[in-house]
Amino acid sequence: MRILLSTFANRNSSSMGVGRYYNKIADILEKEGHELIFFNHPTPLKIEKTTLTKTLIPMFSGMASKEFGKLYESVKPDAVHIQAEVGLGVSARRYCVKNAIPYSSAYHTNWDIGMKHWMHLPPQLVWAYLRWYYKPANIIHAGTPRVAQLLQAKGIQNPIEIFPLGVDLDDFYYDPAPALLAQYPRPYFMSLSRISREKNLEAFLDLPLPGTKFLIGNGPYKKHLQKKYQDKAVFLPYENVRSILSTGDVFVFPSRYDTFGLANLEALACGLPIAAYPVMGPIDIIEQGVSGYTSENLQEAALACLSLKKEACIERARQYSWENTAHAFLKHQILLT
Repeated sequence: MRILLSTFANRNSSSMGVGRYYNKIADILEKEGHELIFFNHPTPLKIEKTTLTKTLIPMFSGMASKEFGKLYESVKPDAVHIQAEVGLGVSARRYCVKNAIPYSSAYHTNWDIGMKHWMHLPPQLVWAYLRWYYKPANIIHAGTPRVAQLLQAKGIQNPIEIFPLGVDLDDFYYDPAPALLAQYPRPYFMSLSRISREKNLEAFLDLPLPGTKFLIGNGPYKKHLQKKYQDKAVFLPYENVRSILSTGDVFVFPSRYDTFGLANLEALACGLPIAAYPVMGPIDIIEQGVSGYTSENLQEAALACLSLKKEACIERARQYSWENTAHAFLKHQILLT
């Protein structure tokens, strides 16, 4: 099958969760003889500060583009999947609606939270836009039942198929390297994230915890947080991630923004129990008191995780497979012929 994707993700890019999602699916399906063609969105992820000219205009640009139609006619796909909710995704949506082309879509991002941070838009306006955006889609992919329930509660009436994301157990497994962090006092509390404002990372960095807090990753908010918390946390680049996570004691996931949170599965695979808020994503992944704790008191959850066993976390991660995700993604495409 040849699938044309209109997405924020770039091929061979994994700097954000949606990128890892579509790239893992593409890697698996292409090995099985399918073809996935990325119609990329010019994503401004490396901008250090959200501004009108450097971030918001590039994000929304492309809405009137005719490039999707040209690409569609040239590749003649068997199915179309539109993930990008703004910019080039809207131009792809318009072309499909105009030409009566059925397509699948997906909900990966809590846009109401994101747009509150980026443009100070009220949630009611964001959801009105999303209802318009999703209405022509023949099916929407969702990672958990709670995501589907959220969409339905907000008035999105499309058919929804639910299948979870996965974790690459060839890249993430228990592989500690204590020497990497030997100079820091234990216990080690870890967080792995694209470092951006909507990820709520201050909630982790502000926690009064013993030992050392580590924030792993890069992103537009990193310089700000490094300056603000230079004496309260250790900032690490996205390098030796498997060994650093495996050397840790607890993974803290402070985001309320993500609909799933791939970093949670990656941490579990490395043996880290998860402390998180009781929101969709973490609450769908964590086995309370076994592979982590969810609580509105993130400090209490993080400290409670110190008593949990790494083996239970690793076993939980093994229940998630990218192969299953890829095959479900393929199954729930809308064939054009």
